Amino acid sequence: MTDKPLQPQLQVTLSNEEDFRGYLYSVFIEELERAKQDAGTNKKIMNTTEMSSYLGISPTTLRQYEKLGLPFSSIGKRKFYDVDDCRRWITKQQID
Repeated sequence: MTDKPLQPQLQVTLSNEEDFRGYLYSVFIEELERAKQDAGTNKKIMNTTEMSSYLGISPTTLRQYEKLGLPFSSIGKRKFYDVDDCRRWITKQQID
C-alpha cells in the first residue's frame, strides 16, 4: 500500500450550490483574463509583430493588407494597429 496525500473532498449541497457556482464563475473569469493577458489579446493597440501573430498571418501579408486599406498609424518608422479598427476592416472585406 502506498502512502498518498489526503485529497480534500468537496461536497456541494443545495444550500451552498449558488455560492459554489459564483466561486467557479469568478475563478473562470480570472483565469480567462489571465490567459488573454498572457496571449496579448486584451491589448487594444499592437505593433506589427503582435498584429501579424494575432491575425495568424506573416508580417509580409500584413503589409499587403495595408496596401489594400488595413488601417494603421505610424510614429517614425514604427507602425501601430488598433485591434478594433483592423477587426472591422477585415470583416468588411469580400472574398471573391
